Amino acid sequence: MAEPIVSLLNPEFEDDPVGAFGRLREQAPLVRIGFPGGPPVWLITRSEEFKAAWSDPRLVTNVSNVPGQEGPSIADQALASLDVPDELLRYFTSNLMLQDGPVHSRLRRLVAPAFSVRRIKALRPRIEEVSARLLDAFAKKGSGDLLREYATPLTGAVICELVGIDEEDQPQIRQWMDEYANIDRDFTTSALSLFDYTKKLIERRRAEPADDMISTLVQTMDEDGDRLSEDEIISMVGVLVNGGYHSTAHFIPNAVLTLLDNPDQLALLRARPEALPHAINELMRIANPIPSAGPRYASEDMEVAGVPICKGDAVTGSLQSVNYDPRVFAAPERCQVDRVLKRGEGHLAFGAGPHRCIGAALAELEGEIAIDHLFLKHDTLELAVASRELRYRELIPGGARLFSRFPVRL
Repeated sequence: MAEPIVSLLNPEFEDDPVGAFGRLREQAPLVRIGFPGGPPVWLITRSEEFKAAWSDPRLVTNVSNVPGQEGPSIADQALASLDVPDELLRYFTSNLMLQDGPVHSRLRRLVAPAFSVRRIKALRPRIEEVSARLLDAFAKKGSGDLLREYATPLTGAVICELVGIDEEDQPQIRQWMDEYANIDRDFTTSALSLFDYTKKLIERRRAEPADDMISTLVQTMDEDGDRLSEDEIISMVGVLVNGGYHSTAHFIPNAVLTLLDNPDQLALLRARPEALPHAINELMRIANPIPSAGPRYASEDMEVAGVPICKGDAVTGSLQSVNYDPRVFAAPERCQVDRVLKRGEGHLAFGAGPHRCIGAALAELEGEIAIDHLFLKHDTLELAVASRELRYRELIPGGARLFSRFPVRL
């Protein structure tokens, strides 16, 4: 008997995603979902099953690592729909997130020094400085768009600082980064411009190293026997822009709305500011703007969550479902800023296994500083419109729902 196919485009997944995914999660740990124009995909709905699957090397991110597999991957189809030229494709194909096994381990090992604890902690004063300056300007106006006037300038400045982009170049770079993930703008031109700038920055940092990510990656490329190629370094900047800039920028208004919708928890956080790290973990769990994990492909016939799947089948995980799993989180539908979990039982907003987000510590630091400055150092932040009037946009049907604007008063 064929597995029933669930459509995530059904209105219930937009009107009540927590309830809809809750019903799906109790139905089975692995369900078949479908989207218009694409093949069915397996969806993991439970936390432990997701962690186990994402740690299983038989599930690969690069469909070419499936023996005998022919045809494009989901990522290939997405790139084809954007009409990405060949000169850009080579940067996407060397993407850290799309590699497996020894190739992925090598890339991860070589880029890890750029995300060391020391380097991330060293960014705190600069992030706090930028955040304070943006909020001072915001407070003088009294109201505005928190997304465009605070969240994206903050996360954009952080990425520029981390990468090592000269301050005078940052406005242009941030414009390209905005256009890079905006399907309504000229994606190809902005991406080529960003990568061309990165290529020139690599040349400058090779001649004159600085204390930044590009210099670290260039030195690794130049001094180690095992080194990064220029394309791999440029590709890493693309990963950062997508994961470190846009995701965190949209997390901030999501987290703000969650706290405003839960005034008792906001009051608790203000009364107990030492709970802020726990609050960030809780907000990452329930206010994550990314609804699902990137797809994996079965490299052989196997079982996932006790269900037989075939070689070549695509598998993903619903982060909206696994982060509300009552087997891990008591009363998961409730926001609890002082929620403390056992080690290994945290949220899965950053994924799991060897591909867990390498920039997780940076995202947590940015989120912590933003919530501290918005709610603990200020006490007047409020929505400028009713929450029902907030507008969203979807990059792809059934994908991330991102705020178009987030008007507030401060």
